[in-house]
Amino acid sequence: MLALDVVDVFMEADATQCEYEKHAQERTALTGAILNSDAAKKLIVAGPGTGKSFLFQQICKRKVKKGESKIIALSFINELVDDLSRDLHQLAEVKTLHSFALSRIPGDKNVFLELGSVIKRDYDIAFGDDVDYNSIFCNLIDAEEELKFYSNRRKYYNFFSPNCSVYTLIKIFEHDERKVPEYSQILIDEFQDFNKLESRLLSFLTKRSPVVIVGDDDQSLYDFKYAEPADIRNKHSSGEFETFGLPYCDRCTNVIINAYEKLIEVAQAKGYLRKRMTKEYLYFPSEQKDSCSEAHPRIAVKRNIFQNVIAYNIEAEIETLFDPRASHLPTVLIICPYRIQIELVEKGLRARGFKNIDASQKYEHDIIMEGFNLLLKNNSCNLAWRVLFEAECNRIGASERFEQVMKESVNSDTPFMNLLTVDERKTIKSVNAALRKIKDGKVVDDATMAEVFAVLGYNPVEIAQSKIRDELAQKSAKKNIFKNTPIKIVTVLGSKGLTRDYAFLVNFDDRFLLDRNDDSSMKITDDSICRFLVALTRARERVCIYTSKNVYPTYVEWIADGFIDDCT
Repeated sequence: MLALDVVDVFMEADATQCEYEKHAQERTALTGAILNSDAAKKLIVAGPGTGKSFLFQQICKRKVKKGESKIIALSFINELVDDLSRDLHQLAEVKTLHSFALSRIPGDKNVFLELGSVIKRDYDIAFGDDVDYNSIFCNLIDAEEELKFYSNRRKYYNFFSPNCSVYTLIKIFEHDERKVPEYSQILIDEFQDFNKLESRLLSFLTKRSPVVIVGDDDQSLYDFKYAEPADIRNKHSSGEFETFGLPYCDRCTNVIINAYEKLIEVAQAKGYLRKRMTKEYLYFPSEQKDSCSEAHPRIAVKRNIFQNVIAYNIEAEIETLFDPRASHLPTVLIICPYRIQIELVEKGLRARGFKNIDASQKYEHDIIMEGFNLLLKNNSCNLAWRVLFEAECNRIGASERFEQVMKESVNSDTPFMNLLTVDERKTIKSVNAALRKIKDGKVVDDATMAEVFAVLGYNPVEIAQSKIRDELAQKSAKKNIFKNTPIKIVTVLGSKGLTRDYAFLVNFDDRFLLDRNDDSSMKITDDSICRFLVALTRARERVCIYTSKNVYPTYVEWIADGFIDDCT
């Protein structure tokens, strides 16, 4: 009997190994079909963790081997560009779409991210009318007067925004298509999040170069910039592109893949995701992945986890997962629905002794500091003076004076600082001089520092108290090796392109996850479903979802049957 049991074990092991080899061969065949295709235009539908980077590497290596080495890879997500730059090192040039556009525009190419908002405000003051430049650019709306005003102000400030850089390059190509560059290969990532503006630029690039476009309409998150997932669907069905699929996910465990599929099944049964491309998303079995899947057969969910106990619960989870025999610490991703929640989670973890935390996404764009950064580089910068004077007028309650100066500026080419009185320049110059000293490591007197704090909106007492609280909390926290665990805290949008061993989805309540009707009531949308799908698929090993409510959030309820371990 014992001998028979041993035989059974070996037979089972052989069958498992055969299963691994079968799936590996299928995946290799799918990749081979893409690599061996002679089509100039290829569209790859690839879900999370399905090997896009590996595919790009193989495409580049084949091209380089043939002596066709002028290759460019384009995306618009900085995290993905950083990863692709490592993966395609010495194989391809890797850029964001906006940096590519700037590189092709002649002359000065200074960039200010908030330029569109600045010129929108200028237009409002000049004409007493609201204009949505984001929509005009992203949707390629023909708004002649508004665009003429934008162009004049952009030249006055001598800066580009990301959108107007792409728009400008399109206009250059429309005027002379000979200026469209030619490449051995163009690689496009995350195409489902391209809008009409970005797709228009791509249409020029593909006229002279072969292109591989990769995307997945399940991961469309950028509706706020008028992203058009319909574009990838149209390309998929048009016949213009040869289409392929990368169905095998070797990132996520079995339960995550199954929950993903279940969520889509329920969503479509309820009438959502109707336009979704039909595609497979499959678990890729391997010895290592099967082991992870067996160790974590369910998605952990905890109810009634309020903000003040999130850090406590994460600490307990990390301590449980910590293996002192392992050669390295696990990596952790914490995903919050809103940016404002990032700092609260970070503070809680630091108070419990965690040190290796990246919470850089908590910072909002500080237009005042950006203004001073510009002024430190160029003390007569029109954009810097305009931004800082508006902030100062708002601070001292003199908004009418700012509007008066702005109207003069719109109707003349006079440098902005010359439109101000000597007294009006005084504070800005004083703070700028102090910031230069701070930057150079020089001493600044207390009275000047008080002025700096006031202008920047900093409360030094609150900053000091917060620092002291954090230091005291860290001193009292127990020291353990697992508290060196690398932790990154992001929003759902910021999680795009990221992968870690463990993912904690915190504050995942319907009030934060679902979209809103005009009357502020909650509603289920395709966009909010996609956000949940992206968050769900960031982990290699285990996902844990925290909600402050006593009931499951809607999308967790949809997958509760068979996939959830309620750890409350």
